Amino acid sequence: MKKNIYAICVGLPIALIFAISVAMNAAWIGGFDHFFQQLVQTVPNLKGLMLKITFLASPKMDLIWMLLLSVILWLKKRRPLAINIIITLISADALGYIIKHLIQRARPVQHLAIDDGFSFPSGHVLGMSILVIWLMMILLPKVMKNRTARIWINVLLIVWLIIVMISRVYVYAHYPSDVCASVAIALAWIGIVQLILNEIGKKIKE
Repeated sequence: MKKNIYAICVGLPIALIFAISVAMNAAWIGGFDHFFQQLVQTVPNLKGLMLKITFLASPKMDLIWMLLLSVILWLKKRRPLAINIIITLISADALGYIIKHLIQRARPVQHLAIDDGFSFPSGHVLGMSILVIWLMMILLPKVMKNRTARIWINVLLIVWLIIVMISRVYVYAHYPSDVCASVAIALAWIGIVQLILNEIGKKIKE
């Protein structure tokens, strides 16, 4: 319960700050994006690699990872967890779609033709953040008792998520503020969904 509240208390304010600042074209957002865009582009000739990474983290692939995970959990008799990840990811995708059309931020001018639609938040990063944070917050603590091993897996998951964030900025699909906000939205949304599902679970038991 506490970790869900912490997730909301950390993720929601950050997400709101980014969303409001982007919607209002706040001056600091331009500086923030310019600085991190320049930082990401310091290593040239990585476009091919970044496109492969962005494919693995695409919304369609996120759904495949989710289905594989949920099937494994279902077969392992962890059916509440299987339903949990399905609800969390699909509802997050719907939330991301709504926010995109509320903010209506145009993508960077250098973006690829395949990356159409609005820029804020990043669907790729939002979906992958849901999977990564859900694994770290919900699944691993329940199925892995070895704390050291869990820490190492968490580190690898965080590194992978950062790489996905970098890849979306590198190919000019999104601004840095888009991908950072996506992680914050995912963190807050997981906390909210878990609180709701916990309450539903309690009422069903009663």
